[in-house]
Amino acid sequence: MDTATLRARRREATGTGQARRLRQSGHIPAVLYGSGDDAQPIQIDQRDFQALVKTGLTENTLINLLLDDEKSADRVTIIREVQRDPVRDDLWHIDFVHIDMTREIEVEVPLVLEGTPEGVKSQGGILEQRIYEIQIKCLPADIPDNFTLDVSELTIGDTLHVSDVEVGDFDILSDLGRAAATVVAPRLELEVEEEEEEILGEPALVGEEEEVEEGEEPAEEAPEPEEA
Repeated sequence: MDTATLRARRREATGTGQARRLRQSGHIPAVLYGSGDDAQPIQIDQRDFQALVKTGLTENTLINLLLDDEKSADRVTIIREVQRDPVRDDLWHIDFVHIDMTREIEVEVPLVLEGTPEGVKSQGGILEQRIYEIQIKCLPADIPDNFTLDVSELTIGDTLHVSDVEVGDFDILSDLGRAAATVVAPRLELEVEEEEEEILGEPALVGEEEEVEEGEEPAEEAPEPEEA
């Protein structure tokens, strides 16, 4: 797996108010965790991070994190958590972890389905992907971009499981018996949708205000997370 490079700056001030000011100035509050090191509050330039996202950044991308004015550094990290505004989807906070390239880590690798099932082409069935990631344990440098699963031979009622995914010599942590992909009959899919509609009721129209019971307070926006 390739390693990306991202620059960050150490920060001393912490707290929700400071984090809000950072975001308003075009920066993302973050924390760098390390092997035996104390957590280090840092900040990332929003534009630098978005440029990295456009190159195909994933949760398993290895990131060479340069602090302050460093020209180079032996500091490979991986993103462990990204917090976003639940309404506007703006970036709130990022957690980076400094990893040891000589020690295995646990990661979730995307599962990609390949082919068009026979049950879809000739029987009118519907392909359902039951899981989208497979958890494995491996050295950081060996993290694969994804795993693939050929579903072209599936007919209606057929199911492939995690054990059917070819992962080579990787140590799989996911349940091998868990269904990964299946083809269902269209009538069954329709019945499921009808049952969900009965349970959920009719959806509200866009722009239609929800009725508020007397004595109830209207819902408030989600509070910002506390910053370290």
